[in-house]
Amino acid sequence: MPVGPRVSKDEFMHALGLNPLDPHHEQYYRAMRDEAIVVYSRLNLDTSYLIDSIRADPAVRPPFFWHHIRPEWQRWGILEICHNAPPLVRGLFERGATNGEYGPNWVAGWLLYSVFRSRDVRNNRNRRKGEGAGSAGSESDKRTRQEETTQPKKYYDPVRNGTV
Repeated sequence: MPVGPRVSKDEFMHALGLNPLDPHHEQYYRAMRDEAIVVYSRLNLDTSYLIDSIRADPAVRPPFFWHHIRPEWQRWGILEICHNAPPLVRGLFERGATNGEYGPNWVAGWLLYSVFRSRDVRNNRNRRKGEGAGSAGSESDKRTRQEETTQPKKYYDPVRNGTV
């Protein structure tokens, strides 16, 4: 059953008949994702893969947004992932072939879109982890963050503080 590019990893794996808690199935997932990472890297080499309105902007630098990649290059990337799939996961990619809404291959499409999202430094999850472009901050910001993490949190403890 095809799923869209924005569903969770668990939903994606279930749609493929894989169990996200099974280490062997996780191995399949990682092998498929590795193929998507190769194509992602290629699509981020230069601006020739971008839509015209974005490509002309000299300020645009990798990593690029998925929606800035020209549709024909998105399609190429999806097909490239399937074409280069190792034997271990080729059958899983073959299950994804479709002429429907998520064509030409919903499995490769989900993986490639997922890689674009997870590698985007502008992604909110990455910013919370401190991997984002704005995470460097000033020295005072760093000191404040360090003080916040090293000082014990104060809270009311009825045993320690007595009852009200």
